[in-house]
Amino acid sequence: MLTALCIDPRDNVAVLLREVRKGEDVLVNMKTGTVHLKAQSDIPFGHKIAVTTLSVSEPIIKYGEEIGNAKTLIQPGEWVHLKNVICERGRED
Repeated sequence: MLTALCIDPRDNVAVLLREVRKGEDVLVNMKTGTVHLKAQSDIPFGHKIAVTTLSVSEPIIKYGEEIGNAKTLIQPGEWVHLKNVICERGRED
């Protein structure tokens, strides 16, 4: 059963269609076919999961748009969230 969705072929993260638990298999629908991942932690519904390895400073692409950059090395199956993403857009400091 499909667990996560990529909207644009450039996306390197997918959006979870339900909550997943650490170690759970995640099936991601992509234009090139289905990608199989293993969740590296518990990840809430609607959050992002890495589809590919993301190097430090690499752009995070969701829905075909750059939403930030990797703050740390992010492995496939990892939760992509504030702890490992930096975003300058909308900062007030």
